[in-house]
Amino acid sequence: MSEAGTVAANRWASKSRQHEAVAAADPELAFDLRVLTGPAELAAHLAARRDRTVVLRPEVSDDTGSAVLVRPGAAPPETEIRRLWDRCGRIVAHDHVPGTPCFVNGVVLDGVLHLTDVWRCFSLEEGPRSLLTSVVNLAPGSPRQRELARRLSPVVKGVGLTSGPVTFEVVTDAGGTVKVVKFAARAAGHPLPHLCSLLGLPDQAAVLADGSRALAARPGEPGFVADYAFIAREGGRLVRFERLDEIRALRSYAGDIFLPTPGETIAPTTGEGGAGAILLRHQDEDILLADVEFCQKRNREGVFSVTADALPPLTR
Repeated sequence: MSEAGTVAANRWASKSRQHEAVAAADPELAFDLRVLTGPAELAAHLAARRDRTVVLRPEVSDDTGSAVLVRPGAAPPETEIRRLWDRCGRIVAHDHVPGTPCFVNGVVLDGVLHLTDVWRCFSLEEGPRSLLTSVVNLAPGSPRQRELARRLSPVVKGVGLTSGPVTFEVVTDAGGTVKVVKFAARAAGHPLPHLCSLLGLPDQAAVLADGSRALAARPGEPGFVADYAFIAREGGRLVRFERLDEIRALRSYAGDIFLPTPGETIAPTTGEGGAGAILLRHQDEDILLADVEFCQKRNREGVFSVTADALPPLTR
């Protein structure tokens, strides 16, 4: 990233500053965000919202997947919350908004936002976390993508971005609601540029290098691609990947990204990436989405059979 890009990214590292900018650009895009500065304030906030899911994040963090969920009727996950405090000493909180999380990536050329790639996110709810398992691209130029560009353009103008990459995380629903979770003046991270290349789509770097010509050269129907990550709920030595042959027989299966082999030691999944991942690709969106749902079902059931590693001998 250039020095100017680094300054722009650092300027918006604060989630409360991001929230203020989004609300100023379009109040309908903003969550009802609270900034909490201590455990007593957080406890009071959660007590007033015990009938709903509350999303907690560190006020400043470069990490992905840092959100902690406090669910109705469940005790607050104190260990996870302590980690949030340790990150920066302030926590932001908002009520959970139902919908589809999306990664929205684009570039700003001469002050105008152009979206390069948009990805629907799929996850599994695991305790206080929502673990990302897959992303699937939206069709380039689809009405939904055009609507996202229209809704997010005021944010780009409001924060004064005139050139360079920008990435958003948003939540959308079928009724047209869009809420901005966060944004950054930087390019999207792995594996999204790689997935773009598999589809023959120009990613942010390609558009920045070649401008509007790269956008005009995009294929009209590149198809659909997804990565899919499998969760390990227990750590230990892998005995087998259960029913792997069924997953590799899926119509959209396009290869392994990384998978552990029997005998390897795997760790419980606590963030993004999982303990193993595959690639899915197909021209038919319905077929690919059905295969993602099949993987979700298998993932809920558990795919990794492990045994505890032998304990080292005691020494005196």
